[in-house]
Amino acid sequence: MIQVSIGLPFFNNQTTLADAIRSVFAQTLCDWELILVDDGSTDGSLALAQSIQDARVRVVSDGVNRGLSSRLNQIAGLARGRYLARLDGDDMMHPERLGRQVAVLECNPGADMVGTAMYSLDRNDLPRGIQGLARGDSRPIAVLTRALLLHATITGRTEWFRRHPYDQFCLRSEDRELFIRTYRNLSFIHLAEALYFCREELSVRLDKYLASCREARSIFHQYGPQLVGWPHTAALCLASWLKGEIYRLSIHLHVEQYLVRRRSTPLAVEQTRAAAETILRIRSTRVPGLPSISPNAARE
Repeated sequence: MIQVSIGLPFFNNQTTLADAIRSVFAQTLCDWELILVDDGSTDGSLALAQSIQDARVRVVSDGVNRGLSSRLNQIAGLARGRYLARLDGDDMMHPERLGRQVAVLECNPGADMVGTAMYSLDRNDLPRGIQGLARGDSRPIAVLTRALLLHATITGRTEWFRRHPYDQFCLRSEDRELFIRTYRNLSFIHLAEALYFCREELSVRLDKYLASCREARSIFHQYGPQLVGWPHTAALCLASWLKGEIYRLSIHLHVEQYLVRRRSTPLAVEQTRAAAETILRIRSTRVPGLPSISPNAARE
């Protein structure tokens, strides 16, 4: 059996997909398969994925935009690995991510999944901060308000994802709904190491943020009364609405990037240097079928 499957759903990620794929080929753990699932892209993403010449890579496309939740469930059904790792089409993995997470799962047979911290990159792909250093809080009120683990960083047992599929009606908060629904029976381990690179500012859009807030309120209505009671549920819904309005105002005033930066812990100089060197290492990784990047271009 393959040790780990990497599920990479993508939609119009032509400018970033190659780096995501390079980060898979840069892994220190080599027993993997990469499942590239196109979600109805209309740019050159699918052609880029199909250009890769490696037997470990599978490309799946039906030409339809079904959404992330549906594609994640599809990937769980296709996976041939003992473990399943997440990767988004505009992000990158640290070269040691899979090796570290798989080792933890191997040493902890009772654990369902492992998450990590992650680097936040600015619009120029420069490391700006770290998120997710603290372990997930499994108290009901905490589970409702924030995810147990950073969703993009998780690697778990494939069978767990098959037993607990994502809600396909959740288009923006699929991770929140999944963790709330399963947290009582979910055994997880958090690594306070940044083993993932997130291009966070590429997705800073008001319509997406407001849609996420609306979906969060729907989840609060569904699970909140049973977990924390109606008064707390009402307070959570009000706080979610206020966050959306604050973000709307920040967009109007062109200061939304300050809110994005507040999510991350600033990096020390040495951390910034190490993260930048790792990104350079990823971009210098050769992938059969993809054009190589010159050292100077990789530094840009």
